[in-house]
Amino acid sequence: MRRDIQKHRGFEGELIIEIPRLVIAQCRQLSLVNALYIARMGFYPKALHHYFQRPAGISDLILIYCTAGRGWIQSRKKKMVLESGHLCLLPPGIPHAYWADEEAPWTIYWFHLQGKNCLSLVQAITGDKGRQIKPIPVSFSAKRDTVFKQIGNTLLKGYSNTNLLFANLLLQYYLASLMIPDQFQQEITNVQQAGATDKAIAFMQQKLSAKISLQDIAGAANLSVSFFSRKFKEETGYAPIEYFNYLRVQKACQLLHFSKLRVSEIAYELGIADPLYFSRLFRQQMGVSPARYRKQGSTLQKIETP
Repeated sequence: MRRDIQKHRGFEGELIIEIPRLVIAQCRQLSLVNALYIARMGFYPKALHHYFQRPAGISDLILIYCTAGRGWIQSRKKKMVLESGHLCLLPPGIPHAYWADEEAPWTIYWFHLQGKNCLSLVQAITGDKGRQIKPIPVSFSAKRDTVFKQIGNTLLKGYSNTNLLFANLLLQYYLASLMIPDQFQQEITNVQQAGATDKAIAFMQQKLSAKISLQDIAGAANLSVSFFSRKFKEETGYAPIEYFNYLRVQKACQLLHFSKLRVSEIAYELGIADPLYFSRLFRQQMGVSPARYRKQGSTLQKIETP
């Protein structure tokens, strides 16, 4: 593989969701999900030149599920192929590298997971104590992919306790579909009608590049500002503008991963005229500056491939 074309982002149709550090702390306080929760997730279709190496491993459990093509995974001196219809778990602290095959680049769904049940999950899926990396065959299911999209769409709506609970409880359902595929038969439907808070969040998502006021958001929900603010805070745990800023930073993460826009240009794309204010807002949520975040995500190392 040519070193100058290695990458781990920039694939057409891709998705990546970064959970801010303050929200990670929030997950640790939710008793129903704090034993196993999402720290990052993504989808890379036909990810030609996708490549990543972590010589010391990381503290997260990584789940990679391949639905098309193939790729390679290496841990220490062991190298294996991950083909369509297989998943692989990379336990915390295990050195590893992975990359897409050049002739048939993989399409993968992936999670970074945290919580005390990470190794228990590895044992449940692999049948051992989780220190060996190996591909696990799983049957294809379009419904499983629907669940993945529902998890992602929920997190893209923001980080209220309700959204975090729903997304991470859906994660359990998704994992169950991998462990016990024969029982995975229910159709995934969503017949719930949108309420005022849902309408407001949808409005925010459509206006991430605009300057909007609290009055604008309340108007989208057809409520007075005072009543809307109280109702929104009760249902999400956040003030409306604070929630809007979370959505903005999530969009910024996407742009930092998948575009070559400068930080000032990303701020402009999000309707923020002052790049310094944008950087402070980003650091407050993600724990690092936008430039540092992008640099951490683009650090690549050389590896030999077949």
